[in-house]
Amino acid sequence: MNNFQNESWVFLKEVYDKKNLPDHHLPEFAFWGRSNVGKSSLINCITKKKIAKTSKTPGRTRSIIFYELKNKFRLVDFPGYGFSNIPENDKFSMDKLISSYLTQENNLKKIFLLIDSRHGFKPIDNFILNNIEEISNKNIHIIFTKTDKLKKFDVKKLMESCDSKNKNKFHKSLFSTSIKQINGVVLLKKFLFRSL
Repeated sequence: MNNFQNESWVFLKEVYDKKNLPDHHLPEFAFWGRSNVGKSSLINCITKKKIAKTSKTPGRTRSIIFYELKNKFRLVDFPGYGFSNIPENDKFSMDKLISSYLTQENNLKKIFLLIDSRHGFKPIDNFILNNIEEISNKNIHIIFTKTDKLKKFDVKKLMESCDSKNKNKFHKSLFSTSIKQINGVVLLKKFLFRSL
């Protein structure tokens, strides 16, 4: 865990086209979720730096962003999905970029799908989950965000909102996180380090 305590986290690059993807000599962990799910806040909590830009306006990110813990590994920040005001051309470009990244040979270790714990799985989350499984053989893990917003966090109830095909996949792959109650983030950090 000492590797997470230093100040060597850096913004590596922002990518809009697959030809500009960075070399993949380091392990990478991808984070994806609906717009406004709290992805940037979680990344900032993991790195202990305001390295990812947060916004109250969903759908602002239109690229894949890479953050690197020097000589260790990278966090890969996918643009949020489910924001209807994004122009169709931009949606197509983002989908193509993400598909290119997921299907190419790289050092992607795991994919983390972020779910707002207040709302559980939505149809679009199940759609994205099934699409990931069709094009990638990487392990998928679920991160429930904003769990401090719930009176009582209950994973079983949240999983009931996942369709029957996916319901039983994640019994060992669930993380509950909150930027105000960091125990879950600490467990996630340890898991990242063990997965290198």
